[in-house]
Amino acid sequence: MKVTQSLVRIPSENPTGSERECALYVEHYLKDLSGITVQVQPVEDQRWNVIATCKGSDASLRPLVILAHMDTVPVEGTWSQQPFGAEIREGRLYGRGACDMKSGLASALVAFKNVVEQSQPKRDLYLAITVDEEGPFMKGAVALVEEKLIPENAELLVTEPTSNTIAVAHKGTIWYEIIITGKSAHGGHAVVGIDAGHVAAESIIQLKANVADLPYDHQRFGKPTLSVGTIHGGEKTNMVAGSVRMELDFRLVAPMTQEEADELVDRSLQTACRKFEGASYRVNHYGYPRPPIDSNLESDLLKRLESTYETTLKEAAIHTGFPAYTDASMIALKTGKRDLFVFGPANLEQAHRINEYVEVQQIEDCVNVLEEFMKT
Repeated sequence: MKVTQSLVRIPSENPTGSERECALYVEHYLKDLSGITVQVQPVEDQRWNVIATCKGSDASLRPLVILAHMDTVPVEGTWSQQPFGAEIREGRLYGRGACDMKSGLASALVAFKNVVEQSQPKRDLYLAITVDEEGPFMKGAVALVEEKLIPENAELLVTEPTSNTIAVAHKGTIWYEIIITGKSAHGGHAVVGIDAGHVAAESIIQLKANVADLPYDHQRFGKPTLSVGTIHGGEKTNMVAGSVRMELDFRLVAPMTQEEADELVDRSLQTACRKFEGASYRVNHYGYPRPPIDSNLESDLLKRLESTYETTLKEAAIHTGFPAYTDASMIALKTGKRDLFVFGPANLEQAHRINEYVEVQQIEDCVNVLEEFMKT
């Protein structure tokens, strides 16, 4: 519990701060362990991934990578708890990142340390601690892959919040910036203008209708969804809006592809703009697209994790879906990996919220499961 509290007390907000102090804490925590190597990977100024490696006794076994991130979203709103106080009340540890994902990071650190201090593990173990998971380009995970700091044949487990269930699927996420261009005019002569606000409204109607018509219906997530995250436009009340900017959040479910999503967005905007002579649009991707993932249910990692969970906690493991994205999403995009799963403490509904918290018991249970799992 002390490690979780220490991490929560270190601000690592993204984009308003950096992970520097958190990375120094992680490096210090790991550096004196015997039998491991610790590498600090610069990603940007004052932003470093930390990778610890422990060689296993059986080189024929696939390496295992445990992945966690250090950054959190910024503190906003009025808290009744101190955001960086890491106070424990009635079995809950409060603070920014307590859920997402300082508790999962701490669980991975403590379990890794316990394992390597006891004996040499069977397989090579990697602990990859990243920056910028909360950013649109997930630069930490990208750097891990591009600089080949995790083995290509590795199994991957992310300790993001799942309430200690095993997430066997991810939603995909694509963010779009849409620029609608009309023609500004005096409100008294609106007929000579092209109302970009009206074009945007028609575009949203077309987008929503086309998403609703998609044939996909995932067993864990249902249908794909699209929401308008932001919309801005116009200059004054008495002027026809000449342009509107929207940001869209498109959540995909497997087996839908980015190409299908891009085509749907383009087709919807074309249909809308045809109704307003002279209107036009531009589409940009905002950040990296993250693909939807259905993990390999025949994976040896999954079987070992289920068995370890049931032996350790004396109850059946539960499969769930992860409705957001993780660093594993970016690694899947870059490598095509499907032997990747999510298992960690805290309820994802607490992520990014005021008075964010994690149940203390979930941290303890996660550490116990991870420790035994790393030995398999």
